[in-house]
Amino acid sequence: MAHQTIQAELADEVLTALKASSDKFFEFVVVEVLVKMGYGGSRVDAGRAIGKSGDEGIDGVIKEDHLGLDSIYIQAKRWENTVSRPEIQKFSGALDGQRAKKGVFITTSDFTKEARIYAAAMPNR
Repeated sequence: MAHQTIQAELADEVLTALKASSDKFFEFVVVEVLVKMGYGGSRVDAGRAIGKSGDEGIDGVIKEDHLGLDSIYIQAKRWENTVSRPEIQKFSGALDGQRAKKGVFITTSDFTKEARIYAAAMPNR
């Protein structure tokens, strides 16, 4: 029980710190976490945060595998409000613009019911 309490408190502290960070730092952390999860091989070439104005709705790119045969495009939102369907639709359009097959949308918030339904109905990406 104490372990779960400590773990929940730590998760809250990390989330609070991420919400207070800059967009650029948050996007960097998202890419780092995905690389640590095993995507893309070595850190040197596994992924990069794009995160700048004019990024066309893509905040980062990671290689899906060690060979770099496929890329996963990232949208990272540091939000308090829930992410709505239009935001998911914008990301879907950004993926289409990159001719991307796969994308992941990561947020410090949550998704509305409509956003979840829309994402579930999308072709596997």
